[in-house]
This record gives sequence, structure tokens and C-alpha cells, in this order.
Amino acid sequence: MTEPSALDEILKLKIAASWMLETINAYEEGVLERKFTSALAKKVLKKVKSYIPKGEHEKENKETIVDLCMSLSTIDRAEGNFEKFYLTSLKEELERVIEELEEENDE
Repeated sequence: MTEPSALDEILKLKIAASWMLETINAYEEGVLERKFTSALAKKVLKKVKSYIPKGEHEKENKETIVDLCMSLSTIDRAEGNFEKFYLTSLKEELERVIEELEEENDE
């Protein structure tokens, strides 16, 4: 897996959510270090906060994406058994949101 970098631009919330999921996977695989992952998430968080949602599902999920990105930005604080639980919870929620955002594209 190649090393993810911060998103240049967010055109859809689904892109940001997918980026977070890929970043978590890269972190779990050891491609990214804890502090670097946190720094990337902080950069993307600023972009997500300033993103203007398009469509009803994006409007409904923007705050969730902001919260999840904020959580990812604090990965440098998670350790031990909590880290595994923390990452699993983040991934499950991201997958749920991505699925919901995909439904909007199908409509």
C-alpha cells in the first residue's frame, strides 16, 4: 500500500470518509506512524469543516464525518487494547457512513 497524503480538495464527503478508512488501514499495516496519521487527519479536518454539503445525505452526515475525522486526529493518544477498539469503532462508523452516502448517489 502506498502512503496516503492529505486530501488536496474535497469534492464529496464520501471521498473524505474513504480517505479516512484508507488512512486507518495504512496505519494498521504500519505504513503510517501514529503522529503522522494524526497530523494528516488534522489537515483534512480543516477541509471537511469548510466543505459545503451537496445533497440531503451529505447534510445529514457532515457532522458525523467531522467527528470521525476529529477522532482520527487524536490517534496519537490511543494505546494498547484501547487502540484496537478505537480503530475498529472508527472503521465501522466510516463504513456505515460511506454506505449511506453511496445510497444518495444511487438515488
